[in-house]
Formats: sequence, structure tokens, C-alpha cells
Amino acid sequence: MQRQRWSIRRARLLVGTKFLLVAGLVGFVLIAWLVELIAGLERAVHLGPLLAAFMAGIPAVFWLGFFYLMDRHEPEPKQLVIGVCVLGTLVAGPLADFVQYQAVPPLALEVHGLDALAFDRILYAVLVAGLAQEMCKYAVVRYTVYLSREFDEPMDGIVYMMACGTGFAVWVNYHRLSGQNHSVHLSTAAAQVVITTLAHASFAGALGYVMGRAKFSRRSAMVRGVLLMLGLLGAAALNGQFAVVENWIVQSGMAQHPWRGVGYAALCAIAVFAGIWVVSQRLLARSPFRSKT
Repeated sequence: MQRQRWSIRRARLLVGTKFLLVAGLVGFVLIAWLVELIAGLERAVHLGPLLAAFMAGIPAVFWLGFFYLMDRHEPEPKQLVIGVCVLGTLVAGPLADFVQYQAVPPLALEVHGLDALAFDRILYAVLVAGLAQEMCKYAVVRYTVYLSREFDEPMDGIVYMMACGTGFAVWVNYHRLSGQNHSVHLSTAAAQVVITTLAHASFAGALGYVMGRAKFSRRSAMVRGVLLMLGLLGAAALNGQFAVVENWIVQSGMAQHPWRGVGYAALCAIAVFAGIWVVSQRLLARSPFRSKT
């Protein structure tokens, strides 16, 4: 009976903590909007490097806490989760940029075909940008914590890959905020940072699900390799369409409609995360550590 009460208390604590983390993310956007409203900032404002780093990092902290709590049966060591997140920022991010802009012709997504949905844009977004980004996230986890004893159930693939994706998003968001001489609209930038972090974490989480299942599968090495390749291509496809469609929605004729892009990005990120949530619940239901909670 005491064990049951403890489990109920712990479940309530987890739900309450997750709610507070999500509330913190909403509050982050609301504060940016209020500052913009009260100060009458109708134009873009200049952000210094420190403020840009702060805006990129704060949502990552909230999301990382939320993702960490997803593994409720046997939470991973905090230092490993944080370490993978840091590697996502300092290794996966710069490495992906190198692959995109040095190892292949440095063509930006915006200078491809005039049509926002042109085939060359889609091809570049999926097979160059998307694949490079997801492969670098995969490499960070595959050659670090994946080899450790702490990676001891399929759910760990989702947790560690989402941690890496969160760190990767810090790199992406910082460079987005640093663009155009650090000039951004606060409310739009805050919303984009929150959503982009969820999106990159979710794309990585989809691949993490495949990684976790493949590692503990009894199938042959060839089959597991094929599954990982399909998972990588699937994550790259999600990543690529996110960039292409968001850009297409923002660019309507000669006008700019950033909030339309934010709206689509939010729907896309939430949809992918919802899928990750469903499969994670199935993994947790089958977890070998379930009886220990």
C-alpha cells in the first residue's frame, strides 16, 4: 500500500513538473510579447550575442527537462543527458554546418528554384540539409552514450536523441537570432525558438525510437542496419519538409508572413512529438524496469 501511494505521489509530481515546464515555455513567449507591447517595439530590435544565446538556451532548458521526465520508470543519469545535449550544440551543430556548406556545394535553400516547392529545393532540404543534420545528431549519440551500460532499454534511444536534438536546436536558433545583424522581432523570435527546439528534438526522437528498437532487436545485423537507414531517412524527410514548407508559407508573393510560418511549424512539431509520445508510452509499458517503480 505504501509503495502504491508513493507511486501515485510520484506520478502526480511528474505531471505537475511537466505542466510547470510547459507553462515556463508559454511564459517565455508571453514575456517577449509583453516587452514588445509595453515598449512599443513595432520594428525589429537588435540582440547582442549574449542575449541571442540566452534566448536560444532558455527554451532548451525547459524542453530538456520535459523530455528527461518522459522516461518515468528508470530516469537516465542527469549528467549523461546534459552531456549529450551539450554535444548536440558543440559537435552536432558545427559538424552539420561543415557538411552542408563545405563538403557539398554551398547553395542556400533560398537560392534554389524560384518555386518555393521546386524539386531541387526539396531534394536539397531532405538529402543534404536534413540528412546532414540528422546524421550528425545520430553520430553524437551512436558513438557516445549508445555504447554505455546506461543505454539499457529501447526508451533510452528516444531520451538521448531528443536531448541531442535539443542541444542541436540551440545552435540553430542562435544562428537564426544572430542573422540580419542580430535584429529580430521579439515575440516572433521567441515563438520560433520554442517551436524549432521541439521540432529538432522530435525529428531526432523519431530516429531514436528506431535506434532503441534496433539495438535490442534479435534480428540480423543487416536487418538492423536497414532499419537504422530507414529511420535516418525518415528523420531527414521530416526535417527537410519542415524547412521547405515553413519557408513556402512565410514567403507569400513578395510579402513576409512570419506568423504563418510559426503556425505551421508549431503544428508540424506538435504532430511529430505526438507520434513520439505514443510510441514512447508503448515502450514504457514494455519496459523491463516497469515493476521497479
